[in-house]
Amino acid sequence: MAVRTVVRKWGNSLGVVIPSEEVSREGLKENDEVEIVIRKAVDIRQLFGKYKLRDLQSAKDELREGWH
Repeated sequence: MAVRTVVRKWGNSLGVVIPSEEVSREGLKENDEVEIVIRKAVDIRQLFGKYKLRDLQSAKDELREGWH
């Protein structure tokens, strides 16, 4: 399950808060050991304009080829 949260400063370290919905779903309690995969979230809006497209229709047609 992927969860998006914000990294916050705690003393000299950084930490994240696990949302209560995930705590309930996983049955977590204090001092449980968890595994966290860390990957910086990408804001799709940052990609806008980064890649040149021949034209929008050609790009959509190319993407749809893999849908069959």
